[in-house]
Order: sequence, then structure tokens, then C-alpha cells
Amino acid sequence: MSMTVYDGVAAIAPAHDGFILDLWGVIHDGRQLYPGAVDCLTRLRETGRRIVFLTNAPRRASRVIEQLDRFGVDRGLYDGVVSSGETARDAAAAMLAAGEIGRRVLHLGPPRDAGLLDDLPFVDVDDAAGADLVLNTGFDDEDPRLEPLMPALEAAAARGLPMICANPDMVIVRIDGSRFPCAGVMAEAYERLGGKVISFGKPYASVYERCLTILDLPRERVAAVGDGPHTDIQGATGFGIPGYFIAGGIMAEKLGLAHGDLPDAGRAERVCAEEGFMPTAMLPAFVWTR
Repeated sequence: MSMTVYDGVAAIAPAHDGFILDLWGVIHDGRQLYPGAVDCLTRLRETGRRIVFLTNAPRRASRVIEQLDRFGVDRGLYDGVVSSGETARDAAAAMLAAGEIGRRVLHLGPPRDAGLLDDLPFVDVDDAAGADLVLNTGFDDEDPRLEPLMPALEAAAARGLPMICANPDMVIVRIDGSRFPCAGVMAEAYERLGGKVISFGKPYASVYERCLTILDLPRERVAAVGDGPHTDIQGATGFGIPGYFIAGGIMAEKLGLAHGDLPDAGRAERVCAEEGFMPTAMLPAFVWTR
């Protein structure tokens, strides 16, 4: 199968009434908006398209919306936000009510995400010895290394504590090409220790179902756009909707691209084969046209 490469979203918009859009790697890099992203959102809205942001952010959807406000993304440019953190929070509450997990939570992640389970009947603890479960929201910006966390992970695994992973992503990439590990790295390490991990977000079907409810469109009229090969693309195609891949995100270095560069179809096809995923088509970035 040959790889299709389009120069922008204008080429795919007529085929779809609604879009499920990733945020990190598509709209922004966590610090700044990507060039052309707001213009592209605006053009989609002007043509009547419905839009939901689906993000593997380990925080509540309301906090994601606040971040978009700070970036200057008008709330009229989208219909809703679904976050892996919100999904994990809802699931944790349901599991606690069903007696499947205990109340005492060891949070491993940056302080900004410590409140994910606030206003629910959970209790924070400081170590694995006093915990019933581990909440994994990723790495601290000041020290994004796995090694300092290994003693806590080893202690939790030895006690058989379940881990709730609120972000299955492995890495994010900034617009300058720098890379930062995500909670999926910690979850993978915990599984290697024999620990049980329960993950929420992309590529799991439950978050796509939430998006369809907000879009209020038939599945066959919806497509997804993202830069994560094994989350955004495999999640979308596994759910039965087209998955358009942003080449200038996570895979930019392997594709030999700067953000916004048009990928070479032959090289793109080889990289997809090596990585084990196949998007519906590729886009250089989330832009209307290059």
C-alpha cells in the first residue's frame, strides 16, 4: 500500500463532518501553539465541521480547556475536550464504588497533577507501604528520569498494588525537537516488575466513544488527526475511523523532517512499516495548506 501525503487539512476536510484532534503535537507543544493551527481550526469551523480535542493529558478536561484559553484558542473553535485524566478519574471512582480498589493512593507524577482525584473519597499517602494503589501521571519537569522512581515502583510491585496510568503516551516532542518522557514509560517499567497497570486514554475505545457522543455524528463521518503512531493512529483505525498522521510531531526526526516539512512518501512508507502502523494518510502539520 503506497503512502498518501497531503499538504494540509483542506485536502481531507470535504470527506468528514467531524474531527477528533490530538492536542500535543498537533495544536501545541505544551508551551506554544504550532503555526497555522488556529487558522486551520477557524477554517474547519467556517465550513461547519464539529471538533473534539482528545488528549492523553493526565488532568481533568476543565484544566485542559483553561490551558487552551491561555494559548488563545477560542472556545468557539471546538465542541468539547476529552482527556485521559478525566477518563481515569471516572473509572477510579467507579472501581472504588465497586470495591475493586482501595482508597489510599500513592501519586507518582508532577505536583500540578496531584489533584486529579480531588473531591472523590480517596486519601493520599506518601509511600507504597501505606497505599492501596498507585496513580501514575508522569514525570516531574525538574527531573524527568525513571531511576529515582524505581524504589517506589519496586516497593509497590512487591505489594501487588495496581497502577492507574492516566496517560499511556511514551514521549512528547517540543516544536524545537526536544523530547520528554510521559507516564507510559513509567507504566512499562512497572509491568516489567510484574505490576498490574490499568491505562486510560488513547488508543482505548472508551475515549473515542466519549468523543462521538460530543460530536453527535455517525462514526463514518468522523476522522482523527494526531502525531502518535501507536495511540492516535492505531487508536483511530482500531475504532474504525480514518487516522491522519502529523509527520512533524513525534516521528519528525525519524522521517528527517522539521515541523511543517512535507514528508517524502517513500520514506514515510518505510518508517510506518518499521514502526508497525499505517495511517490513512500523512500531513506535514495541522495547517490548512502549506
